[in-house]
Amino acid sequence: MASASFDGLTCIWKLSDAGAECIQSLEGHENEVKCAAYSQDGQYLATCSRDKTVWVREVGDDLDYDVVAMASGHTQDVKCVKWHPTKDLLFSSSYDDTIKCWKYEEAVDDWLCTYTIEGHESTVWRKNAFF
Repeated sequence: MASASFDGLTCIWKLSDAGAECIQSLEGHENEVKCAAYSQDGQYLATCSRDKTVWVREVGDDLDYDVVAMASGHTQDVKCVKWHPTKDLLFSSSYDDTIKCWKYEEAVDDWLCTYTIEGHESTVWRKNAFF
């Protein structure tokens, strides 16, 4: 399990019958981390922050969390990240009134914004999609 915090950390938790223990604290965002979400297969962990960025980390077999992308494209705080349930597509929502879709592009070896959904006149707090 991963949790996002106002202290700017993303904590990775080990859960057991005895309770929960933070086994790793991931640093990097300049401000509070607003949301953390694992991809459907557990290969990636995405986080977002008031620093207007979306980070994607690849989860290694030894529970190393290597940063593979620091995506910027939002102009305001990023409030939420959510993965597509069957594809490696990541969606982020923001105070800039938009939702962005991010996808890994092998040709440039980076996560790029493939499109932006506009239409709200205020902050997009969360998104829930039916695919």
